[in-house]
Amino acid sequence: MSDESQMDRILGIDENIRFVAISDLDGTLLASKRREGANLFLSPESTQDTLRHAASAWKSRMKHVDEIGRGLYTIAVYEKLRRVTMPLSENRILLVTIDNAGGQKQILDALLNEVIYKDPTFSTG
Repeated sequence: MSDESQMDRILGIDENIRFVAISDLDGTLLASKRREGANLFLSPESTQDTLRHAASAWKSRMKHVDEIGRGLYTIAVYEKLRRVTMPLSENRILLVTIDNAGGQKQILDALLNEVIYKDPTFSTG
């Protein structure tokens, strides 16, 4: 599935998903898409900085895969939004920002289904 198609599918999960980005494990932005009408809180430079930090954190988590299994997602909760990061195949990560309006559990379950459970290359063991 292309990055563009995957981002469209993720934005289609719920109207509260504001922004989707894919980066490599160096934090380099590979693709991004925002929901039409969504005002982004971060500048492109700040978004890039966020991706570098998220990528570094995923590399650190991967050191413990043998003991605790592969990470499925992390969530950071802020006053204005929630940010989810998830690993993708091919040493890439997904960053998704979500409005703080309800339905968070359903959105996370749908993201897991779309990104992890549908990916035949994802292994939890």
